[in-house]
Amino acid sequence: MPSLPHFGALCLLLLLRLWQTLGLAPLSFSCGRGARCRRAITASAALQWLGLLALSPLLLRESVALYATTNVKHSKLFGRIALATMAGDVGISLALLGAHIWQRQRLAQLLNGLARLQRRTRLSWPATLLLWCKLLLSLYELLCNVPFLQQNAARLPWLQLLAYGVQLYVQHMSSVFGNGVFGALLLLLAGIQQLELQWQQLTQEPGQQERLLRRERRLLVVCENFIRVFQLGIFLLVIGNFINILANMYAYMSYFVEQHGVPLTISNYCLIVAVQLYAMILATHLCQLRHTRLRRRCLELCYVPQELTKEQAMRPTPLLMWPADCLKFSILGLFNLDNAFWLFLVSYAVNFIVIILQFTVEHSKR
Repeated sequence: MPSLPHFGALCLLLLLRLWQTLGLAPLSFSCGRGARCRRAITASAALQWLGLLALSPLLLRESVALYATTNVKHSKLFGRIALATMAGDVGISLALLGAHIWQRQRLAQLLNGLARLQRRTRLSWPATLLLWCKLLLSLYELLCNVPFLQQNAARLPWLQLLAYGVQLYVQHMSSVFGNGVFGALLLLLAGIQQLELQWQQLTQEPGQQERLLRRERRLLVVCENFIRVFQLGIFLLVIGNFINILANMYAYMSYFVEQHGVPLTISNYCLIVAVQLYAMILATHLCQLRHTRLRRRCLELCYVPQELTKEQAMRPTPLLMWPADCLKFSILGLFNLDNAFWLFLVSYAVNFIVIILQFTVEHSKR
């Protein structure tokens, strides 16, 4: 059996192959040559995007018909929420595919940088377990659709079955994109932790500080490419998942008041999406936190730049060389993806629940 670090590399490779299968990575990749753009693969991804765009109206129409056929107690509220959720998933999938096709050169450069980082850095066993747990959670979300197919596949027309298959495709694409971003963040976090350990083990060997600074700059270049390539997808994923959670929470409370029951499907969906969203935000927060600790460790050594003369260095307050730029996951210049942003989302969701409960109590009194 391979060790846990090898399981981490296997999981990252599996995520890359899933991206290539779903069209999120329109390029070729081999362990020797790295990621490269190919005209045939780009043309295939463009045709896939055009096909999904052409099938979108049919998908939305058949999804409404599918809901009306399979739902015993038809509810206009649930139908509207299901339609809005499906429209959001289709829009996010089209945006992700289009953005990755447009930025395929930058995506290939980013994947090559992550591949070089993975050769020097291995995921720790907690990060490996977290990554596999997140993959298994996405697989569980996908398998939750099996009972529906077993009950209704025989009596549904082929057009609705096709629409349901495309629906699973677009839903799973967002999940796979989130897993890939999470895996890349864990790899960046492992690189920062390795740099911090190397600074702690710093010796008096000449040139060692400069080598560590160059490694940190290369790591920050990978982080900047990561933010530049994925910021649109992360924005759509965060906002889309948050809106879906709020809409399904409203449907959950409406069902509980009217039917006096607990819809397990909605509760499971909200829980899975919330866990996946928090895992990605937590990974970005930890990357920024560990990089701040790394900078403080560098400044504790009190080294000076090479351009500084001995007279300037022996002054009471010598100039210090700042190790590197501050690592921030700024998404489209609108917000920073960190723990404070997660607390903002939670507070907004709590306010939304309180308002809905107030309206629900007033409606029940009437």
